[in-house]
Amino acid sequence: MDETKQFELGANHFDSGEYFEAHEVWEELWMESVGARNAFLQGLIQTAVALHHAENGNYAGTRKLFSTALTYLEKGRGEAHEVEVDRLVDAILEFELSLQKRLRGENVELPYFKLVRTAGA
Repeated sequence: MDETKQFELGANHFDSGEYFEAHEVWEELWMESVGARNAFLQGLIQTAVALHHAENGNYAGTRKLFSTALTYLEKGRGEAHEVEVDRLVDAILEFELSLQKRLRGENVELPYFKLVRTAGA
């Protein structure tokens, strides 16, 4: 499978809430990537696993992975051709704020999200 099709397969899993499966698909691409592309894919993988942890109630794992995902996404911004990184970062931060409210005991829905694709994707 070529890289574009494999990326899209992972993105389709992600957008369907199949975060672990997205991570598995993207990990194959990540292992063969270098530089900024490697960092971008690492950020996506960590985002997917963070959401998987959230679904399972592992909020400490969610928060830790989101923190490092943001760093990787910034490092990989130049090779993020398929995804609007700014929109992804905003979605991660919105999720984190909602998670903080939940951890304080507020009854809030966690805002799971889909990827926003770039015009060229």
